[in-house]
Amino acid sequence: MSKRPQDVPAAIEQAGPLAADAFRHELGAKRALAEAGVPVLAERLVQDADAAARAATEIGYPVVLKIASPDLPHKTEVGGVVVGVGSEAEVRRAYAQMLDRVATNAPNATIDGVIVAPMAKGVAELILGSRIDPVFGPVVMVGLGGIFAESLQDSAVQMAPVSETQAMAMLKSLRAFAVLDGARGRPRADLDAAARAVAALSRFAAAHTDTIAEIDVNPLLLRAKGEGAVALDALLIPHGEGPSQDRH
Repeated sequence: MSKRPQDVPAAIEQAGPLAADAFRHELGAKRALAEAGVPVLAERLVQDADAAARAATEIGYPVVLKIASPDLPHKTEVGGVVVGVGSEAEVRRAYAQMLDRVATNAPNATIDGVIVAPMAKGVAELILGSRIDPVFGPVVMVGLGGIFAESLQDSAVQMAPVSETQAMAMLKSLRAFAVLDGARGRPRADLDAAARAVAALSRFAAAHTDTIAEIDVNPLLLRAKGEGAVALDALLIPHGEGPSQDRH
């Protein structure tokens, strides 16, 4: 654990209660994080195929469909994610097939609906998170995500909250930082946007230590330099529940 530099943000007081759905599924978690400054996509929660088709048309194709359930943090394991859906007919078919798969694989799960989201493209992925360390209190973590996550086990950890300057230092400390910074002809990722997201998540974590035990953003999609970043999935874990596992 590194020590705090001098440009640490001022101590953050505990924030007020979160919305009721913040702990329920990813859409509620991302809404709470978005209010804290973590960028997210425009998404819709729908309860039938007609609404899914309307939402997809308004969002613009292609879209992603994801099951929304408080009982299914591991959505892909039960067939609860469909990507690259390109037309109204495909939305209706994918919606019905996904609900059938989930009903077969997790018959007792409570289903809140289906999340319709735009397909997002980027140049790199990060994993962001926070937890309560028994010694240091809230800490924030950032690491390389996507295909590199498991093989590199490359992450940086700092006491929360952190400033954007500290967040950038965390990114630069990663062994695979060159992957983000345009190595071997790769496009440079928007590191400023990444640092802002890390700092925003750290402030949110520090302000909600009374209620939130752990935060998991996986992935934070980084677009090319100057084009921003966006959290594609998120989970908030309240005190009293076990640690999260890989949900993808």
